[in-house]
Amino acid sequence: MKKIAMFVEGQTEQIFATELIKWIFDRRKIAIESLQFSGKIGSRKMAIIKSSKTMHNAEETAYYFRIYDCHGGGENSTVKSDIIEQLTNLSREGFSGIIGIRDVYPTTDIELLRKMLRFGIPQTSIPIKIVLAVQEIEAWFIAENKHYERVCPMLTVKVANSVAGIDVCKDSTEVLPHPAETLNNIYHKAGYAYRKRRCQIERTVEALDYENLYFNVRSRNNSLNELLICLEDIIVPVAFTKLPNL
Repeated sequence: MKKIAMFVEGQTEQIFATELIKWIFDRRKIAIESLQFSGKIGSRKMAIIKSSKTMHNAEETAYYFRIYDCHGGGENSTVKSDIIEQLTNLSREGFSGIIGIRDVYPTTDIELLRKMLRFGIPQTSIPIKIVLAVQEIEAWFIAENKHYERVCPMLTVKVANSVAGIDVCKDSTEVLPHPAETLNNIYHKAGYAYRKRRCQIERTVEALDYENLYFNVRSRNNSLNELLICLEDIIVPVAFTKLPNL
């Protein structure tokens, strides 16, 4: 069994990562456990949010994912520090890879943020990749053009383009300064909202066309492509080496 730990900025990333993993690993026997951190750095507490470990016997499970919600975004993101704090335990438990996901927003200097994330990460036998969602993970949702009418028939690509000021089917949505706010403004045109509440996140994540994300959206959103390469590497261990270590 291959064990992968994911550290994500908040519940949006945790919910999305869970559904993405289910789609990519489809017919393979997987188990997913979702946890949430709380408390101060150095004395973090963990609570299990959801577990599907009982779906298969341990002998039958091919891939086990543990997804940590680090419960803090922006300048207060603890993705990096939580990874460092859990490294020893994860190594002891036999994990073979660690993936982090955090937003860039509200930071404006992406390269400086990358350097800060690289600094202080211990050398370890476990590969560690931290993917920066530029500017926010909602940029990927905006780019998935097929989900709008699934949320509401009144929401069309034409409406999305008008609000976003770009062609969401052709342009990179990474240029949007505040994707979560843009997505809310798009939904607002049909009387809906996107304010990062669990019910709203689940509605959007469930409406996404994961085939479109995987085969099309990744080509115009580099950060999504980086995440997909990391997940692909779990099945075929080649892709991980194509990304810089973070």
